[in-house]
Amino acid sequence: MTTSRATAKQDAPSGPAGGAQGGSRDLVARMGARYGLLVVWALLIVVFAVLNTDVFLRPLTAQTIASTKAVVAILALAALVPLVVGQFDLSVASQFGLAQALCAGLIVKQGLPAWLSLLVVLVVGGVFGVANGLLVAVVRINAFVTTLATGTLAVGLTQLYTGGGQIIGAFPGAFTDAGRSSAAGIPLPFVYVLVIVLALWALLEYTRWGRRAFAVGGNPRASLLSGINVRRMTITSFAIAGVISGFAGILQVMILGAASPEVGGQFLLPAFAGVFLGAAVLRPGRFNAWGTLIAVYFLATGITGLQQLGAAFYIEQFFNGCALLIAVAIAQFSAQRRRRAAASLGQARG
Repeated sequence: MTTSRATAKQDAPSGPAGGAQGGSRDLVARMGARYGLLVVWALLIVVFAVLNTDVFLRPLTAQTIASTKAVVAILALAALVPLVVGQFDLSVASQFGLAQALCAGLIVKQGLPAWLSLLVVLVVGGVFGVANGLLVAVVRINAFVTTLATGTLAVGLTQLYTGGGQIIGAFPGAFTDAGRSSAAGIPLPFVYVLVIVLALWALLEYTRWGRRAFAVGGNPRASLLSGINVRRMTITSFAIAGVISGFAGILQVMILGAASPEVGGQFLLPAFAGVFLGAAVLRPGRFNAWGTLIAVYFLATGITGLQQLGAAFYIEQFFNGCALLIAVAIAQFSAQRRRRAAASLGQARG
């Protein structure tokens, strides 16, 4: 008995100093988890600035990154919403491919006004998302299988509509200007990304729908028992993803002034890499809009910097693949830590 007490005294922190030291370590760990990626991003910029000052530090480099990666960022935000409720949507990239083909075709081939074409594409995206949600929530087909199948269907519809060829033609000047112009030196595509980020941030963090979405993603059975309509939340999340994917397709046409049936699949990995890596920043272990934005442009900075230094053409696939693996590993580690902490708290209360 005496030995046990002596050991306990030796192991315990020595007064306020020990408690303060432990608190400082916890604070550093929390800050590192929240803002570590931002620090690495800043260091990455410094390294590329030193190694390639004449090119990397040009304002054009930042503008190019902001504009060219806007579509990836928007697709990542589309994939984010179903993930919040615990579902994967592997069809976002294929929906994007269909949307850009439909947008270009309605304007060039069918001669519809640009505003009406945009509206049709967004509605089609929403309907596609609702169909995904119904198959997952009502028919109860696994989300992986469902969205893999519907994504393949979207690819087929894209090929059917385009006839396997590019859609090139005359687009209204105001339409293409909306994808190629800048406001105060900031490319408009990046402005659209910020608007969507702000909208999703407000939706997920400050509305009842957002709180319920995170509850469903954390424990769907408990959410159902507490009175949350899990089916409706799931269907709505897929519908939002469909609309956002549709807008990504519209933006692609605004920027390029053309559509290709081959576009789509190559955007899937970068989008999911951004979402999962984003879950490791600002709100570790939790999918969030600002983290997704930071992660996408962190990856874009690394890829652009390496390419400017003469890296091989396949560096983008290598970089994104490694980032996705690392992000998933971090997510697993964070989840294990939370489970251990919860178990320890339960034992302490017991």
